[in-house]
Amino acid sequence: MCDRFVLHSPKEETEQLFEVSTERDDYFEPDYNITPGSIIPVVYNEGEKREIYGFRWGLIPEDAEKESSGDEYYAFPVEEIGEENGRMEDLLLNRRCIIPANGFYKWKFSEKKSTPFYIRLLSQDLIGLAGVYSIWQSDSGRDVYSCSILTTEANALIQPIDDRMPVILRSENFDVWLSRNTDREALTGLLKPYLLTEMVVNRVSEKVNDTDNNSPELIQPIPK
Repeated sequence: MCDRFVLHSPKEETEQLFEVSTERDDYFEPDYNITPGSIIPVVYNEGEKREIYGFRWGLIPEDAEKESSGDEYYAFPVEEIGEENGRMEDLLLNRRCIIPANGFYKWKFSEKKSTPFYIRLLSQDLIGLAGVYSIWQSDSGRDVYSCSILTTEANALIQPIDDRMPVILRSENFDVWLSRNTDREALTGLLKPYLLTEMVVNRVSEKVNDTDNNSPELIQPIPK
């Protein structure tokens, strides 16, 4: 799945890559240990205009009774989207979004302990993760935007750690992903593992296991 990720790029860099703008500076406070349930900046289309807005990470079903119902839907396998899961299929066709990130964490589990790794691209610091979103209305009438990161099978670089990875979009495909005119076949073509030759995996400190820890130290490689 995708349990935690990192976003530390400045506001200006994020706005430039995703071709958006906002007056909200608080969306871009560096966060080196983002957990499900957090409010994160998400890029999506509002009508014909591309926007960036604070979404709750964890997709809240529109018929949910409470906001915390989204906690278990922070990531969703692309293989399980289809006619048998009409709700997610509808979101894939009509409510796609992009989650800005610098990288993400994975853990390798053994009988004795879990070892954390930080995964990023080699030549690109800021990336976009493919997601879908919903708009849930609270009892008070407040619209809550929430999202889920789509995951696919891991490439050969990540497989020794975990069998899943988030779908990473190339910047040249941002328009295709967000466009309302993109058909299902074209979308499916984007839901693939990223090339392993363009990625790097580094073992990092076990301090990341504690969700209260949040500093650049967490993504620093540990020498082998």
